Amino acid sequence: MIYNGRPRRERCGANMARDIWNMPSGRNRRWGRRESLAPRMPLWARYIVWILLLAVGGTLVWEGTARLLHPARKSAPQEISAAVGARQPATPSWQRDVASSLEAAMHEAGAGNITQAEVGIDRAAAIVTAAKVRSQIAPPDFFDGVITQLDRTVAAAPENPRLTEHATLMRIELAQLRSALESAPAETRIPSKKVAINSPHSVARDSTLDPASIGGNFLDATLMPSSAEILEPPFSRSFVDNVRVENLTLAGAAQTLDGIHWRNVTFIGTRLRYQGGEVNLHSVRFVRCTFGFANGDRGARLATAVALGQSSIVIP
Repeated sequence: MIYNGRPRRERCGANMARDIWNMPSGRNRRWGRRESLAPRMPLWARYIVWILLLAVGGTLVWEGTARLLHPARKSAPQEISAAVGARQPATPSWQRDVASSLEAAMHEAGAGNITQAEVGIDRAAAIVTAAKVRSQIAPPDFFDGVITQLDRTVAAAPENPRLTEHATLMRIELAQLRSALESAPAETRIPSKKVAINSPHSVARDSTLDPASIGGNFLDATLMPSSAEILEPPFSRSFVDNVRVENLTLAGAAQTLDGIHWRNVTFIGTRLRYQGGEVNLHSVRFVRCTFGFANGDRGARLATAVALGQSSIVIP
């Protein structure tokens, strides 16, 4: 059928589409259902979101402005903390073990447990010996602290010679560690005149041994046995013989310190003996030396002086 020049079927199809569109079950309803599935955000939540966005934006703007105006401010705390860490390095574990062993020894000595106190001191001495073998480095305040702990331990049982003996041996180990850390003075590394000897050198009473008397400033005894004396000590082991050694470097072999006035002398790789007699050290250095000191107060005094890095001491 023709209706107004158009087929009737086409018009019916158009009317049907319009009717479907306008029906309650048509497109409008479907869109309404879809919109209803997404709940609307409450008004208070919208305000909170805006406030958070403003806060974040303000923080970013503030940090950016501060970084432009003060570029070094952010890195300053890290640099300060790094500097503090460099000034205060961590204490090595072996030094802490020495301190804890001596602390325990002091408490045991105060409680009257002398044997346990001796064990604590011996353990600390063994740790120091191992540190020397491993070429461990220790600062001067380490030696100061250990000597102080030893003094307190001995003071806790002052009338006990056994405890004093163990403490003296500990002091000798500390002196050897200190000597192992010493380096030879620059003038001794390239001596101006080296004099080699292969037998002990005798020094007469009331005499002075110096570069002018031996023809050099470096007395090399490294070819001698390690137990042989470089200089024969005075028979009396006292100042009565008036023997002086000045402005020399002695290397190798062994040397007894008793009875001699030592002035501006450096020992390198020498085994030093002290038998408890009179000794005078003035500007004397010990480089990589070992020590065999007599037990007792005088030996403890000399070992303590060396351990503390003191270059001058007089024991009359």
